[in-house]
Parts: sequence; structure tokens; C-alpha cells
Amino acid sequence: MILRRCSVLVGMLAIAGCATERGYEGPVRPARELAVIEGAPRVNAGLPLVPVIRKIDDRVLEWKYSSVEVLPGEHRLLVDCSRERSTTRYDLYLIARAGHRYVLVAESSPGNHSCESVRIEER
Repeated sequence: MILRRCSVLVGMLAIAGCATERGYEGPVRPARELAVIEGAPRVNAGLPLVPVIRKIDDRVLEWKYSSVEVLPGEHRLLVDCSRERSTTRYDLYLIARAGHRYVLVAESSPGNHSCESVRIEER
């Protein structure tokens, strides 16, 4: 019974970590007018490198959000990249275009001991 409850809790946390935050003020806009920036969920399922969006511009993302919708234009991201017990912080810049999706991709250092870099890929 306890194992089942733990499994349900872990599943709920994983789903919550995949939520998208609205990173702009004002009324809700259609997807075609927005860009989406995706990081990894803070609660991950064994991912070797985890690039997590901490801030977008001046907005701090809550733990439950792994991606953010933004208006087109220039954006500043603060990203933590974690590998086991090691975390490295990166400042990234992006000029986002409406209707586009951007994904944070982490690169491991030689020997896979830490996160060497994080880049943004358009997909």
C-alpha cells in the first residue's frame, strides 16, 4: 500500500514538472503569437543532465514549471544545469520568434562529471 502511494506521488510530481508557465503580462494570447522555451522538469526520471529554467527575464519560475510561453523578442534566461550532485548556472539570451519552440540542450563535460554547457535549439 505504501509503495503504491509513493508511486502515485512520484507520478503526480513528474506530471506537475511538465507544466508551462505564462511568462508575459496581460490577456491570454493564441499560440501563434507566442514562443515556447522548454527546459527539463526539476523532478526528473533519471535524466543524466537536467537544464532547468530558473528565471525568464525578471520572472522566477516555480518548481512545477519546466517550460514558459513568452512574447516575441529578446529574453534573458537563468538556467541551472544539474548532473547528480553538481549544478552549474548559466545566463542565456534568446531572440524569440512567434510560433517557434526552443529547447534547452545540456552538454556533458569530458568524463560526464558535470554540465559543460547549455545551448538553445530551435525545434
